Amino acid sequence: MKKIIYFLPAIPFTILLVYFAFLTSIDTTPVVWIIDILLILSGLLLCKNKWWGCFFGVVVGGILVYMGLQETGQIFKEYLIGFPLIIFYVVCGIYIANKARR
Repeated sequence: MKKIIYFLPAIPFTILLVYFAFLTSIDTTPVVWIIDILLILSGLLLCKNKWWGCFFGVVVGGILVYMGLQETGQIFKEYLIGFPLIIFYVVCGIYIANKARR
């Protein structure tokens, strides 16, 4: 598996974050920056064949699921991104763990 795949969730998230933070007048909260750092850290650890790096991505997915299940009247529900993110990082963690065991 190519190592760039571990950054698949982090790359579009970072691009959107930079776009909204610097090029538009939309304010971003510090929580969004922490989520971005966790996604990048997860990708870096998975590239170094540390299977436990997937936990940072699972935590981000859990945060998105929790935020999506709160009824705040938003149009877009975050759990639609959270569940696939959890599945992605669990599969990556299992793949790295099996690769390291061989």
